Amino acid sequence: MADHLVYVPEDLVVFDVLSTPVWIVDLDRGHQWWANLACVPMWGALDRERLLTDSAAGPRPSDTSRARLDALRRRFERGERAVDRWTLYPDHARPFVAECRQQGIQIADRRGDPGRLAMLVEARVLGEGEADLHDRRGIEALRYLGELVSLYTEAGEALMRNPAAVRVLGDFGPGDAFAASFADPAEARDVRRRLDAGALRLDVAVRTRDGERWYDTAIRRSLDPITGAPALLVTQTDITERRAHLAELERNRQQLAAQADELRRLAAPVIRVGPRVLALPLIGALDRERVDIALAAVLAHTGRDRVDRVVLDLTGAAAADADVAAGVLRIVRVLRLQGVTAALSGVRPDLARAIVGAGLDLSEVTCYQTVDHALAGAR
Repeated sequence: MADHLVYVPEDLVVFDVLSTPVWIVDLDRGHQWWANLACVPMWGALDRERLLTDSAAGPRPSDTSRARLDALRRRFERGERAVDRWTLYPDHARPFVAECRQQGIQIADRRGDPGRLAMLVEARVLGEGEADLHDRRGIEALRYLGELVSLYTEAGEALMRNPAAVRVLGDFGPGDAFAASFADPAEARDVRRRLDAGALRLDVAVRTRDGERWYDTAIRRSLDPITGAPALLVTQTDITERRAHLAELERNRQQLAAQADELRRLAAPVIRVGPRVLALPLIGALDRERVDIALAAVLAHTGRDRVDRVVLDLTGAAAADADVAAGVLRIVRVLRLQGVTAALSGVRPDLARAIVGAGLDLSEVTCYQTVDHALAGAR
């Protein structure tokens, strides 16, 4: 048949004399558009009309089947043909395997209508000994698997992609399709080098037909089952949403950590209250972490500016224990080593009891009732 001709159903009656099943699939609608008489018993139908009616009324093609039809359409548009082994599932009969030859054909429902591309299929049903049961099941599982499965030569030429891989990565042709699937070609070079040490599993930014996405990718060396030549077997699972979710969780964690750090800093603000005099109000629960933050805050100022005196105000401090009391005393001693005089104000009774109970010596530290008293004493 000439590819430029447009065929209507009455042009195809010549195929009815054949014992080989021949049918046409409407690529736009995804169902059988025409079939010769040999297809009727093969599909377990009562007659041709019922066969075509049932096909048109059947469920819409799955995403996998749609991907296969779209890939075949692109091949037919390039003038190519295809040969595959299909497992067919007739009504009220056992599935069987057929070797199917496919090519493009222009069809129209009525003469004079514009033509549309369809698929002409010629099938040869295989005998029981020609199709291994395990192979049949493996092939069908591969076709409907949601994960991407690809086989490449060592040079990167694509030997096979399952429908999921074709749907995501596109058709494969000449050239280094393996490297072309990486968003970063340099990563493909690194992967090839690392394969010398064994199989790899890594997260890869993949160039897909819908843009860049992330895939959990397993790559290992294998053999081409047809030629026996070395090959690369690649399986991939989309993890774009998972990575985005984890990235969002990490951003939230960092934001919460920054907010917590800011709150801790606000709980120990350093205030300049006079020439060379700082006040450090210690607000809230006084634990060892808060004391360390307070020490770091005041040392940042004493190391940068000329400071002679620091008033540690404990008026707003909450419960304290001996460890906290020791921490406050540590701030005083560190300041003393820098030549800065430290004074305490607003010492609550519980902190005073903690200091006495711990046997800490604050005899050299001047204590005041309030900050105002401490500042007045500094004059």
